Amino acid sequence: MQTSSFAESTSPLGFIKDLDNYMRVCQKLGCAQKKGCSGAVVAFHAALKSHLRNVPVNTILKFEDVLLNKGNGYDPKTGVFTAPANGIYFFEWTFITTNGSTVYMEAVVDGARKASTCINAQTSRHTSTSGHLLYELKTGNKVWIRTFLVNAGFLYSDKYTFFSGHRVKF
Repeated sequence: MQTSSFAESTSPLGFIKDLDNYMRVCQKLGCAQKKGCSGAVVAFHAALKSHLRNVPVNTILKFEDVLLNKGNGYDPKTGVFTAPANGIYFFEWTFITTNGSTVYMEAVVDGARKASTCINAQTSRHTSTSGHLLYELKTGNKVWIRTFLVNAGFLYSDKYTFFSGHRVKF
């Protein structure tokens, strides 16, 4: 039994007509891109390359293992995301630490703390925590994750500790 995609089974003119009909439906539902909107995807995901120990207070974490960087907003050399376009952005960071460690992390936008997470003197073998930030950015605004309050005891790498973000609204 041979199967083919819809695009392969219709003529080019028929495909364009069908696509046009789908676009009209999207517009009526309010999910079509509006004129003047920049629809370019902005998204990144990066993890620590190596374990970190005794990370000083106010250290910007550099997530050097970049798995995705659409829009080229994230710089692994500095650990800073720079918004390439206006919009509402969603950021997430997750870290895992080991027994006895204390880690305080914060999401910072242009020098101001906007969200915080912590594990304080944790007692299990491994503990993970995550933080989230939904924030409206203008082109050029900068976002990063840094330690605060006390030196961070220990952070695992191997994709356990990461920083990611994407634009959710243009």
